[in-house]
Amino acid sequence: MKKILIILSLFSFAACEETVTLDLENSEPVFIIEGLVTDQNINQYVRVTRSVDFYASGGAETISNAVVTVSDDNQTFTYTHNPNASTDSLGYYLSTQQFAGEPGKVYNLRVEVNGQVFTASDELFRVTEIDSLTSEIDEEEFEDPDEEGEFYEMLFYTTEPQDTKDYYLFKFYKNGAIIRDDENDIFFSDDELLAENIEGVPTAGYYSLGDTGTVEMYSISNSAFIYYNDLINLLLSDGGLFGSPPVNPRTNIQGGALGFFQTSAVASRSIVITD
Repeated sequence: MKKILIILSLFSFAACEETVTLDLENSEPVFIIEGLVTDQNINQYVRVTRSVDFYASGGAETISNAVVTVSDDNQTFTYTHNPNASTDSLGYYLSTQQFAGEPGKVYNLRVEVNGQVFTASDELFRVTEIDSLTSEIDEEEFEDPDEEGEFYEMLFYTTEPQDTKDYYLFKFYKNGAIIRDDENDIFFSDDELLAENIEGVPTAGYYSLGDTGTVEMYSISNSAFIYYNDLINLLLSDGGLFGSPPVNPRTNIQGGALGFFQTSAVASRSIVITD
């Protein structure tokens, strides 16, 4: 792929030690739990859905009757389903109070639904700061732009501390909307690939003059890195005669659900694209 430091493609969030082979024709519906706690002082979220039979029509079933809590070593935070009654937030549970996760703490998720209990834990790690962003014309794209005027790329600069083993997830935005080079792209990396000095690495997508570009950099745990790596392997599997059978990404959720409970510190920076 053409553009970036990390390009190993996204879906949602996610690592248990057991890998499950998918039986598409006879698979029973399973619960899917996705959650995120960040170091931002906000209403954190957990999403609970259930898969449908392979031959059923429609998307995943949203679950509205789960009991959801997140705790650290000092307190427990309760979550409420879709408190704003938004049709876009079915299946989403928000913490009843705003709170910020703290680097160095382990956060524990508990979800009870229809008599089943699912648990997960993830440690929140520090994140390095984004030093700066710049923009420049991509001469190759300028010769044949995908859209008229969109031939600027955003460049990313940071310094990654090498004294610890770190893992990161990246998200890129144009005018507030997430942007990818491909609809399934996920951008994640460990610090060995990033190296210590990241100087002028192109991010995803192209921009016009006056657009606002944003980079978000999330710390993730080794378990989340494993999940994303498993997920990418699943997404890139061609399903051919000699390919390995598809398997679900390893998850940190105990109790038989799929998905991942992630904790992250977040660094963010934006620029307006100028000539």
